[in-house]
Amino acid sequence: MIEFNKMHGNGNDFIVINSLARDFNFTKKKISRLADRNKGIGFDQLIIIDAPTNKDADFFIKFFNSDGTSAKMCLNGIRCAASFIWSEKLSPHKKIYLQTSSRTIECCQNKSQIEALISIPYIIEDQELEKKIRQNLNTAKYSLVDCGNKHLCIKIRSVSNYKLEDLYKKLQPEISTKKINLSIYKKTKGEIQIRTYENGAGETLSCGSASASVASIELNEKGKAKIFSSGGKLQFLQYKDKLKMIGPAINVYRGVIEE
Repeated sequence: MIEFNKMHGNGNDFIVINSLARDFNFTKKKISRLADRNKGIGFDQLIIIDAPTNKDADFFIKFFNSDGTSAKMCLNGIRCAASFIWSEKLSPHKKIYLQTSSRTIECCQNKSQIEALISIPYIIEDQELEKKIRQNLNTAKYSLVDCGNKHLCIKIRSVSNYKLEDLYKKLQPEISTKKINLSIYKKTKGEIQIRTYENGAGETLSCGSASASVASIELNEKGKAKIFSSGGKLQFLQYKDKLKMIGPAINVYRGVIEE
């Protein structure tokens, strides 16, 4: 029997499992079956809490997409992992350092929300991808951003009725092999609306790393950004040489998986 918590951050949902005392080896097929929203539990990603391999970290957080593939990082997931650690009393510290396969993230509690402090995402270049975008999209504003995982962020006039999955399919041969996620966004009166299509998970109600990527591009003169997705709001602010994300981490229920 494997105990888990079902959690979500702005509707981006996860099952979280404590692997500190016992190792769990999930096959891609097993994860995919559990992620099925009709025949399984249903989730965007599986999160495993493990012991760190980095001496500067308190825990190692592993992410797996709903199709069973691994993911380098998930910022909505990292908040849920931090909340799980505190609720399960796995750490007495108010500030914890969570190692992922791409970087270590500092987390702390902010009343009912969780703060995550990350390195400021940075823009990278990919000439082959830029050529593909020009072939399929008439837009002058797009950026490829590294936020621990990669996000192609495209600024458009309207996000609500845009056929995001169709665009993903057009770009998929180029971006899926490079593990690049796709986001479209619109900025209006200082607020940013975003939709994200993630490799291995499809379109999600929210994506923390996509939101952080867009926030890093569109920070206002005060170094702040509010990002709205279908799942809710995330706040970002530049904090020294870092980017601080503030958002919810909600526990939905506990359950047991029969092995």
